[in-house]
Amino acid sequence: MLSSNPIDWTHMMTETEKNELVNSPEFRDWLLGLLADNNTSTVITFLKKDGTLRKMLCTRNFSKIPVEHHPKTETTDPSTSIRVFDLEKNEWRSFLVANVKSVNYEF
Repeated sequence: MLSSNPIDWTHMMTETEKNELVNSPEFRDWLLGLLADNNTSTVITFLKKDGTLRKMLCTRNFSKIPVEHHPKTETTDPSTSIRVFDLEKNEWRSFLVANVKSVNYEF
């Protein structure tokens, strides 16, 4: 039987190991793929620049973004941040990958 409770495997990691993971190109690539997936709902919890935590239901999948909000030009994210569409505010937002505290998703 599958549990619907998330498993926090990061509790077995040191803070240094967590920081190395979050700052790795592989983590960023994994996160970009997850956000572009058509079959997931993704909530990113991250530390904002002002020091507060924010949870954001977001996507990079254009089929989930209203057409009027599709970018008019091609943009490239810097390697330190990710641009996403906030599904609750209906606006584009960015967060620093290094400030990600949790990623929750359902298929």
